[in-house]
Amino acid sequence: MAQITPQAPLPVTALITEAQRELDLRRQVYWASVLAGTMRQADADRRIALMKAIVKRLTVTAAL
Repeated sequence: MAQITPQAPLPVTALITEAQRELDLRRQVYWASVLAGTMRQADADRRIALMKAIVKRLTVTAAL
């Protein structure tokens, strides 16, 4: 698999924004998946918690 390297460094604020967008998307998609019976609630909760932790870690690290 080829490595993807950005042309310029990505600012931490852009990383936080994208991680937050992903968190919001996961909440919607996983909710629908749980309702449809294709995902267990515990799995959805864990994956959402992981993304929340990523957002928090990025925010704290950036001291925002």
